[in-house]
This record gives sequence, C-alpha cells and structure tokens, in this order.
Amino acid sequence: MPLLVFPATLASQQAATSRAADLVTLARGQIRANRADSALTLLKVAADSTTGGTVGDRVQAYVLLGVLEYIAHRDSSATALAFRHALQLDPGFQAGGLADVDSALIRILTAERCVRRCRGGEIKPQLIDRPQFTMLDQSVVLGPSQTHGLIVVRFVVGVEGAPEPESIHVMTNTAQRLTNQVLDAVRALHFRPATLAGAPVRAEVEMRFEFRASGTNYVDYTITGP
Repeated sequence: MPLLVFPATLASQQAATSRAADLVTLARGQIRANRADSALTLLKVAADSTTGGTVGDRVQAYVLLGVLEYIAHRDSSATALAFRHALQLDPGFQAGGLADVDSALIRILTAERCVRRCRGGEIKPQLIDRPQFTMLDQSVVLGPSQTHGLIVVRFVVGVEGAPEPESIHVMTNTAQRLTNQVLDAVRALHFRPATLAGAPVRAEVEMRFEFRASGTNYVDYTITGP
C-alpha cells in the first residue's frame, strides 16, 4: 500500500526519544509490514497523553493515525478527527508530505484548519431555529437581587450542521441557575453549516444568551450569534 513510502517530512525531527516516539517507530515498522491494524493500535497509544510524549511526538502520532485511517480504511471522518486532535495540540503544525500520500489528505487538513484559521471566503453557519425558553421566574433563575444574567457559549458547528458535543464550552456565566437549560438548548440547535468554496466545513461560533428581569417577576431573554 502507499503507506510503505511515507515521506520523510512526516517523520519526527526530534533527537530525544520518548515512549510515544518509540511507539511511532514501532508503528512505522508495522506499516512497512502491511499490518495496518497493528499500526493503528500503536499510534492510538502513542497519541495518548499518558505516554509522556512531547507535543511533537503526539502530533506526529495523530497525523500518521489520520493518514493510515484514510489509506487503509478510506475513513475520512476518522482522518478528520485525528487531524483535529493534532491541531488542538499544535495549531500551526506542518505536514508537507501529505500531498505525496494522497491529495485528499490536504483537503481534509485544510477543512480542519478552517475552524479557527480560515476566514477569507468562508460563509458562517446559519441557525435554522432559535431556541425557545419557557416563561422564566425571576426569583428562581436570577435570584431576588439580580436583574440581569449572561451566558456565553462557544462551540464548533460540524459539517452536518449540529454542534459537536465535546466542543461546547461556557465562556461567561452570570446566570448559573440557567446553565443546564442553555446547554440543553445548544445541544439541540440545528444550523446550515459553514461553507468554504461551496463545500461544508467545521466552524467555531459563539452565542450569547442574555436574560433580564421584566415587570415584577418574569425574565425576558435575547439570543445573539453566531
């Protein structure tokens, strides 16, 4: 298979070794022996933080894992996930040898970079339906002395138009009692995904849920974003 000739640019350039680096080396041996499944197992262990590997070791493991998933199994979603983990560790990492393996790998990596790095020409996600909250009791959700609350949530909208659960993070929260309702609403959102050059891409968005006391006992809310 093409993996037998992984370009040198995908190899580690670090002199010092770690358990993660050793596992990557073993995985390369399994690749040369056409044992893709064994190599995948080794790379998954190497990518894990408990191996004590450097960021470079783990990035290399994730990149090779993504390449192997694509070449051996044609699993572009698994490849995208592996590249995503690598970018989380090092957003600026370079893997020049990808094009020598398969040009599709460059497209997958570029789409993953677009979550935070690609803005030119990108059309942001469009929310299909804004969430609705039931009538809110001021004394319950804001407390007797509060008149205003704000919850800001940041997350990634996937190519299918749904928030990726593991990406959901509360950035600001001055309405603690409303947290669960807001997070439930976020998880249920549906978007038209972001597009770049006409193709759907993942995109990071931020939404603001603002709550204000209204009248004598109720709370109004406004939702802004993405």
